[in-house]
Amino acid sequence: MDTVLELVGLIYDSVADASRWPMFLGACVRAIGARRASLAVRDSDGDEYGIVCWHGWPDDDIQLYFERFAALDPWRTGSARFPEGGVGSDTDACPRETMESSAAFQEFYAPRDCIHGMGGVILLTKTGQSMIAAVRGAADGPFTESEKAVVRPLMPHLRRAALLHGELGSLRRQLAAFAGHLDRYPHAFLITDIERRVLYANSSAREIAATRDGLMVDAGRFSLVSRKLDANLQKMLGEAIANRNSGLGRLEVRRPSGKKPYRIVAMRAPGSGAVPLGVAQPAAAILIVDGDAAARPDPALLSELFSLTPTEARITARLAQGQSVEEIASETSTSIETVRTHVRRVLSKTETGRQAELISLVLRTAPFRV
Repeated sequence: MDTVLELVGLIYDSVADASRWPMFLGACVRAIGARRASLAVRDSDGDEYGIVCWHGWPDDDIQLYFERFAALDPWRTGSARFPEGGVGSDTDACPRETMESSAAFQEFYAPRDCIHGMGGVILLTKTGQSMIAAVRGAADGPFTESEKAVVRPLMPHLRRAALLHGELGSLRRQLAAFAGHLDRYPHAFLITDIERRVLYANSSAREIAATRDGLMVDAGRFSLVSRKLDANLQKMLGEAIANRNSGLGRLEVRRPSGKKPYRIVAMRAPGSGAVPLGVAQPAAAILIVDGDAAARPDPALLSELFSLTPTEARITARLAQGQSVEEIASETSTSIETVRTHVRRVLSKTETGRQAELISLVLRTAPFRV
């Protein structure tokens, strides 16, 4: 029982930290008297394998097995017929004579003294099975019921681990996509807790904080240079998190540089006690608008959105930044008439009648940084 409990603990440790799966396999190998073991956990999106790890197998052997023997391995194909949660020995998967006459056994398993096997099906999906498998040598003898009794109680936990792995993998991909999008957003965006510890900051926020022109992030904590305004910020965040005053707070921050003041808008982050934010307490979402920062649409994005040529997209991006046709012509060493020709083509492709309408369209649909 103590052994099973230890293995179950290692399973759930490995869900959070995939680097610990080999530790689980090593402990499992010792518990059942095996020499080598492998684990394949398929993620919920149906990728080939979300995690594949092994213990006791050289990397070259694993590569060779999947390249030459996996598809024709009677142990693998036979154990694939086990029910979900089922555990069996090699003879449960296929007759011994069938196995020993196969190329997989003669050319792969036998030369490595992998004579006896045991495995189990962790999770059945529309695309296949996730499995755990172990092997040992001729001198060790076949796996017995006592070894199966160690693995069987692990199967529901391994199944749950496979599902959790898929869920966490999906969340990580979503968060990476959102973070990548927010890093291209022109305005600074942060998430902080009530103590103003920064839980997330996009690229614009990190750049603004680094200038220390009215606001900053020190030791991971968001604050304002002015002590009076800093106290106002703390009060505003507290009210926003508590959903007072419609849950929305506003603050203007004057800048020592003399540039236009920052405008800060704060609101309670929806579902901020949930796992994606990594906090167990309410948090605030903070938007910082810099009146002196012009949006810089990505020409590649403009090209995709409006079917523009690279040159047309670059000119459109410059127009959106406030440059005139004459300024664009001068900076790009192009004639004014050529730039105007490109602009007319862009107006036609975007179905806009004049430059002001074009610029408004671009800023509404593609307000992203290069």
